[in-house]
Amino acid sequence: MNNVAAGLTAYAGLTLGAFAVLGRVFDVEDPGLLVACFISSALVAHLFGEAITCTYVGIPAEDVVSVLPAHRLAKAGLGAVAVRASADGALAGLVLSSILLIPLCCVMGWPLGLYPSLRKIMGVFMILLSARLIVAEGYPRLRTRVERKRPIIRILKASLVFLAAGLLGCMVLSSRYYSAPLPDLPWLRAGFVSPSSLLLPLFAGLFGIPSLVLSMGSRRAYDVQAGLLPRVTLKIGSRDFVLTMLGGSMVGWMPGMTSGSSVSVCAPNMQETSGDENVRSSCRFIWLYSSISASGTVFALGALFVILRARSGSMDAVSAFLGSVDGSNSWLSDIGLMLTILFSMLVAAVISRWAIDLLMTRLSNLGRVLCSRELAITSLAFVCSLSTVLTGTRGALVMFTAAMLGLLPPLIGVRRIQLMGCLLVPISIMFIENMMSQS
Repeated sequence: MNNVAAGLTAYAGLTLGAFAVLGRVFDVEDPGLLVACFISSALVAHLFGEAITCTYVGIPAEDVVSVLPAHRLAKAGLGAVAVRASADGALAGLVLSSILLIPLCCVMGWPLGLYPSLRKIMGVFMILLSARLIVAEGYPRLRTRVERKRPIIRILKASLVFLAAGLLGCMVLSSRYYSAPLPDLPWLRAGFVSPSSLLLPLFAGLFGIPSLVLSMGSRRAYDVQAGLLPRVTLKIGSRDFVLTMLGGSMVGWMPGMTSGSSVSVCAPNMQETSGDENVRSSCRFIWLYSSISASGTVFALGALFVILRARSGSMDAVSAFLGSVDGSNSWLSDIGLMLTILFSMLVAAVISRWAIDLLMTRLSNLGRVLCSRELAITSLAFVCSLSTVLTGTRGALVMFTAAMLGLLPPLIGVRRIQLMGCLLVPISIMFIENMMSQS
């Protein structure tokens, strides 16, 4: 979705012209608002659509130590159960966060103004969150008693992966690697690649390519027939809704936080890679992950209007097309724009959930195509080619290095979320430097 948003922004004139024609049909005078609603609603639809791709694409081979819950269910013939849990969680998170969006905006911005105070200690806060992320690898419930075999070894492995990813992230985001004098492709004549563009090969190497490579040796997933699928009833209580709001707030308002890292921080005992979980616990993890992703998307919209910070590429594109967000103490003057975009997101959520229900009976055949070796090879070639074409030699080197690092966590039994050190480390360093300069 970030690539789609970047493409719309790159051809902003053509995009605005097309939506201006659409605006005349529906009697809307502001084409920029239409584009912003389109991007936001497409982002929500992407959240529901990835429930299918994250379940059936990239299923690892049998010799991989750590397997994600959705892949584990798909290998057991219960992929449709994982898709349903993800879609339900996304819808619940979106609705709940929509209800609490305005109150949270009032807390973070005018009139309470909590965010400026949080920003002063953000560096320390990010370090504490990173430490909890690593320690939870060995002690999920953060208790000193041994709950797993060799927890210290697991923490050491997680620390090495986290710091290695952090070093790579610092090289990409905090150094002048983007302008290194390297031989490059003929059409990249500027002599450098922007650091934001290098995020594409960085994340493709850390998360995308390893999943595709490890899925090459896996068997195709065959779902149980729709009539024989078990109906898993999740007992979602107030604690889960609190975790959804807490995790979504972290994703939407804090830099460098993702849904996976928020789940690990808010509910460290809900491990994503343990192999002994039953169907219900796996579905609960999927539900919570999706609900936090959806609520984080809504809260990111609030952060865009209140503190003028885009926490994703899609929100950055929204801000580019709106161009009239005032922020600071006057964010209430733009509340109409925010609620309009929020309404489009809710409509997209309802339609997407309905579409998921329509696809339920066809997921078995769809899964056979999505988890095929042919699709994995095609996707791998596409991702590598796109990254190289857009970022040249520098991006190719980053992608290769990141892919080698991204293969480690599933092979040594460490959660892939430790790779988010690529963002958490450089962001923590930046905030600590700001704190020291101000003091």
